[in-house]
Amino acid sequence: MMTRAGALSWSRCTVHRTVGAVIHRGVQSVLETLGHHGGIYVAMFLFAILSGVFPLASSEAALVALGAASSYGWPKLVVLAVIVALGQSVTHAIVYQSGRGLAKASAKRRPKLEARIAKAREIGARWEKSELLLIALGATVGVPPQVLIALLAGMLGIRFRIFVAIDVAGRIARFTAIVAIAHLV
Repeated sequence: MMTRAGALSWSRCTVHRTVGAVIHRGVQSVLETLGHHGGIYVAMFLFAILSGVFPLASSEAALVALGAASSYGWPKLVVLAVIVALGQSVTHAIVYQSGRGLAKASAKRRPKLEARIAKAREIGARWEKSELLLIALGATVGVPPQVLIALLAGMLGIRFRIFVAIDVAGRIARFTAIVAIAHLV
């Protein structure tokens, strides 16, 4: 005969399993709906562009969810990781160009802006010998945040194609590793 405490414990476990199964089916249903006609690829690309500047929209969390909860195979997960990397790299390229424009702006009419640009150049001068390492760390590890590195690189005049090459390669490595670990665990 089952005690009252045992019955409550059994019912809680059943509820947790049932809720987990419902959530898993819900995720699969959304992914199947998006999967038709390439919708998941477009959705992830646009989400990655947004997450490049808005930290609460986390591409990392989205890829962990896809890797862990979806029934996608390795090829599709790797393609999604590359798409996310390209989306964030588009955002970083825009921020880089904004930084370049900011540095060239008529800051002489705005003393506060000129002071901030001078301070950014001082920070950049400290990292002058290892600026490529800084870009690579931001792109792969995320410390410092790559969006700040993009702004600083644009303001300092680092060559655009060097910045983009390191950014894209680092982001692909980062997001492929994230989705692979999530899929394996």
